Amino acid sequence: MSDLTWTRRGVVTTLAAAAVGAPFLPRGRSREGAGGIVLRFTSHVPQSHGFVPVFTSFYQRVEEETQGRLRIEPMWNGLLHGPLDGFKACNTGLTDYTHGYVTYQPGSFHLMHGLQLPFIFPNSPVASLVAEELYPRFFKSEYEAMGVYLATCDSTSPYQVISREPVLTLEDLRGLKIRATGGIVAEIYRDLGAVPVVMAAAEVYPAFQRGILDAVSLGVPDIASYRLQEIGKFLTRVNLNVTVLQYCLSRRAFDALPDDLRQTFSDLLRIRSQMCAQDYYSGPVEEEAYAELRAGRCEILDLEPDERQRWREALQPLRDRFVTENEAEGRPATEMLEEMERLSALYSPLSREEIMRRVTENPIQGIIDL
Repeated sequence: MSDLTWTRRGVVTTLAAAAVGAPFLPRGRSREGAGGIVLRFTSHVPQSHGFVPVFTSFYQRVEEETQGRLRIEPMWNGLLHGPLDGFKACNTGLTDYTHGYVTYQPGSFHLMHGLQLPFIFPNSPVASLVAEELYPRFFKSEYEAMGVYLATCDSTSPYQVISREPVLTLEDLRGLKIRATGGIVAEIYRDLGAVPVVMAAAEVYPAFQRGILDAVSLGVPDIASYRLQEIGKFLTRVNLNVTVLQYCLSRRAFDALPDDLRQTFSDLLRIRSQMCAQDYYSGPVEEEAYAELRAGRCEILDLEPDERQRWREALQPLRDRFVTENEAEGRPATEMLEEMERLSALYSPLSREEIMRRVTENPIQGIIDL
């Protein structure tokens, strides 16, 4: 599936799901009435997932700050569509707001994959802030080519490796079947000598349990949320890269909002990105996730400095390929990468509170043309 071309079977499946789910969907989102406008949020993530309270808190904030004029009603557990179908669900009217991950549609994107390059970002709040600041200049045209608007750029915590056997060297990693997302993340592990297996995080537990996977690459909060420490007994802290997770908005639903609500909602979405980065993917929640791993008798390992440098050197060709291939197609990869590293270094000293204050008082504009 590339861009907006889908199989007939996929469209029929989506429309059938819409018909089944229609009786349960909120009404009246296209015009403002006594009950306010309702936007539907759908997700493949189970309602038990650790970041669901962050989303719930954001929905409450939207309703409060718009004085009830705008509400978001969620549907979890993949009841209406799967993890790969976010763009399609928005474009067919099945949902108004959902995940639209670049890593699940790797062939449809180019410069946006650079956000997943290794050893760029120190943490989730910085990665989310930089991704959104770069978006209007470098990423907007390729994302909106999918027929949607960008809602947020979330970011995972730095990816680590949880495995059945300890991984302390490149030699330990070679040949291991490791869960990865698509695009550059899969290339990272291929260049390191592993065998990347692309699958959604929600599908990892049974694959890991049955031996289809030898290891999993994820941030620690997600590892704990999916209880992977029940299977993998060694976590290697690599801080290899982050995965920037995009959420998309239906153009039809967003454009139908009154002008003032479009501006307010767009500004609140900048806060929403940091809420997930700060309240789930970093800080106390990440520390609690490490505690859960230790309680599950998962041993925490760290690469030696010389070994970490070997991993960096092994991945330099990937960075070079990214620049060369994009520049050959006329895309400003060198400029984008330099700006990404500059902003990452600029914002790295900021505290979580300083970053939140920044997006609250001076939200990034131009992500959606209002």
